[in-house]
Amino acid sequence: MSTAEQLAFSISVERRGIHVLLWDDQGDLVRALLVLFAALVDLPTHALLASGDDVDRDSLRRLIETRIRIPYNDLESDEEPESLRHRFWLLFLQQASSHAVGPWLNGWRRPLSEPPGALLVVRHADFDSFQRNAPDIASFVGVRIYDASTMISVFSKATHACLTTDLPQQISIALDKLPGKLPSQQELAFWIRENAPEEP
Repeated sequence: MSTAEQLAFSISVERRGIHVLLWDDQGDLVRALLVLFAALVDLPTHALLASGDDVDRDSLRRLIETRIRIPYNDLESDEEPESLRHRFWLLFLQQASSHAVGPWLNGWRRPLSEPPGALLVVRHADFDSFQRNAPDIASFVGVRIYDASTMISVFSKATHACLTTDLPQQISIALDKLPGKLPSQQELAFWIRENAPEEP
């Protein structure tokens, strides 16, 4: 079994490439993300929902284009593409959107994998569809696949000290559009408290 801290370590060491985080239950996904953000304290991130919706797809296109240096005449700030290009991307695939988003993403394997890389968050039940619709990305991911549903709550003291019950607003917006029930702040606080590393 893997841990979210192992995923964070892989992301921190490689600083490029595409990782995949599978999930079944939103509670498991939230806990994995909390550990991930606690462990990635020195890596700026940017999260986005990827769906078949035209607005979401346009936002995703704009994000990807920040790594292929296309002019941005219609953006308010010239610095936004530069800052987004150097952030680690978390792309949440909306349920059953792989048939619409997968083929489109498949052609952008290179910018997705450029430093510092990207994490695709995909529901376990949709992963087969994603692999069929984005075969280039699926083959490129290789062994960088983690499953939030089987992750064990084991982490270092340093990561535990940084754990909170809150995720960045961009993550919360994406999670609200995914199926399932989010754990309460009280449930997360209890989980953090109960999984404190044991004293030597």
